[in-house]
Amino acid sequence: MIADQLGIGPVHEVHTTVIRRTPHDFLGQEGYSLVSNYFLRRVLPYCLTHHIITLLQGAILSNLIGRQKCGMISTTHAEIAEELNVQRTSIGAPLERLCRMNLLRKVKRGVYELNPRVAFNGNGNEQAEFLAGLRAASLESGFPDELGEALTLFDRTDAAR
Repeated sequence: MIADQLGIGPVHEVHTTVIRRTPHDFLGQEGYSLVSNYFLRRVLPYCLTHHIITLLQGAILSNLIGRQKCGMISTTHAEIAEELNVQRTSIGAPLERLCRMNLLRKVKRGVYELNPRVAFNGNGNEQAEFLAGLRAASLESGFPDELGEALTLFDRTDAAR
């Protein structure tokens, strides 16, 4: 009726069906992150077995992936250390190394950005917006599109967008 009153012409009746997907069932109540299968299958296992990433760095990275909200992480060395049951002083150097690998980027004290091409907590539009902001910054390190120097053994075409 509204279309006829506005002179737009006949309106055909449209029926839609809403299909609700079953929610994912993961451990805990903290939600989930999407993690690159390429990273999980090729990069991380190789780096762990060839000691490019230490076990502590892997544990820190895993902890930070679990903490992130749309790529952003706010935490302290003490909080990470407590959850990993290690000394706070053991967190700084491995965290810096993960940043040099472009898996993370330190924004300021206690605030990091997780490389959204490795893992992201949020929908595709949020990831695209986050990536666009990072790419617009044209960071010298190539973050988020290039892995750091220690990870150059992975073919850029495999890791490319």
